[in-house]
Parts: sequence; structure tokens; C-alpha cells
Amino acid sequence: MDALEFRLIESAATRGSFAVRVPPQLFAFQGHFPGDPVLPGVAQLLTLVLDRVHFLWPELSQPRRVTRLKFRQKIVPGDELEVRLERSASAVRFELHRGPELCTQGVLDFSADPSAGVSPAQ
Repeated sequence: MDALEFRLIESAATRGSFAVRVPPQLFAFQGHFPGDPVLPGVAQLLTLVLDRVHFLWPELSQPRRVTRLKFRQKIVPGDELEVRLERSASAVRFELHRGPELCTQGVLDFSADPSAGVSPAQ
């Protein structure tokens, strides 16, 4: 099974971008869908986005939630993509592009859990 190989395009304090080719034998295509393979949304988030977020900003833990998530175009085997990331204080906005075409976008929220440290009422 082919692995993803990212090429760094840009890296700055609050943004980064990577080029990546989605190999046809990527594990995530198995069973999704026979005869018309599509990269599942969870694979896009984990293997394309979150992996690169942690590469650029290893101090970030796991996101609390994903907001403004939109899957606009299918990602299929062999696609050449650009992963674009932009960080704010507690969130990372992401976009996956195939050339000029926006495929997927959203925001990973890394803000602290507002209920952390609050004791339940007794």
C-alpha cells in the first residue's frame, strides 16, 4: 500500500501548505467504493489535515471539534492536492485544493474544554 508523501510548499508561524499525491493503493480507498473509489471524509481529516497540523504545530493536542466542514468535490485516487492550513489562537482553518478547485474545507477547534475544571453540581 502506497504511503502519502507530502512536500512542504510554505511554512510560517501561522500558516503552511503542502503538496501531496493521493496514491491509488491508499488504505482508505478499500471498500469506499468498489468501482468508484472516493477518499472518505474521516481519512481526509486524519491523514491529510490533522497529520500536517501536528507536523507544523506539535504543541497542539487533539481537536475538540470540527466546524464549517464542507466536502465540495470528491477526492479520488491519483489526485494531486494542496493542503492549506491557517492557524489562529485556538483553531486551524484548512482547505484541500485540486488545482484551482476547492475540494474540502473546515476548521479544527483546539480551544480548551469550557467544562474542564468545573465540578458538577452536588
